[in-house]
Amino acid sequence: MSDLPLLEPGRAAAPAPAAGSPALRRRMYWLLGLTFLHVFGEGGLAFYEAVRIGSLALLAFALESVIEGGAALLAVRHLRHLSDEEEDHARSDQNLARWIGVSFLLLAAYTTIRGIVELAGGAHAERSPLGLYLTIFATFGMPFIGYWKWKTSHALDSKGLAAEAKESIACSADSALTLLAMLGGLLGAPGWADPALSLLMVPWFLREGLAHVRGRVHAHVH
Repeated sequence: MSDLPLLEPGRAAAPAPAAGSPALRRRMYWLLGLTFLHVFGEGGLAFYEAVRIGSLALLAFALESVIEGGAALLAVRHLRHLSDEEEDHARSDQNLARWIGVSFLLLAAYTTIRGIVELAGGAHAERSPLGLYLTIFATFGMPFIGYWKWKTSHALDSKGLAAEAKESIACSADSALTLLAMLGGLLGAPGWADPALSLLMVPWFLREGLAHVRGRVHAHVH
């Protein structure tokens, strides 16, 4: 005998919520709003501290926040179009994914240039309490926002929004490597540890960037 529940006569089954339901879109708006608060708050403080102490690493942190914030802005623009039934959502989603791919490639290019310049110029360990706090927050705070953005984008069946969520997760991983280098510096690790560790992110940035620009992605982590 089937274990499926029987419907009472005259009663229809409740419809499943649509993938693009208003509740899901509202959740994504909130998550993107938290992203804006995070990246512009940390980006502004990182830029201030970079200028104050002359830190290239913190300047890179601030510019990475700008790129991440730009990606979130594009995601908000796309999300607003999802409520328009006459909009070509598939095309809009594809365009968003490609623009996020471009931002991944910008991250790859900047991280590569910064790493090479610092390694060639003899980087030294930098000690900044504010920079350390910002990096800790980015490492342990943003992954949760990125994860829930990815979950919501999966429910919305949007590879463009999923791409933006993965960029947040990737930037958090980059922050974790920066934190590792900073902690190593406090223990006497050489100054080149930070740029060397940051270069480990370049293959990931390139992979995601090229895949999204070429349109070879889906709304799931690959």
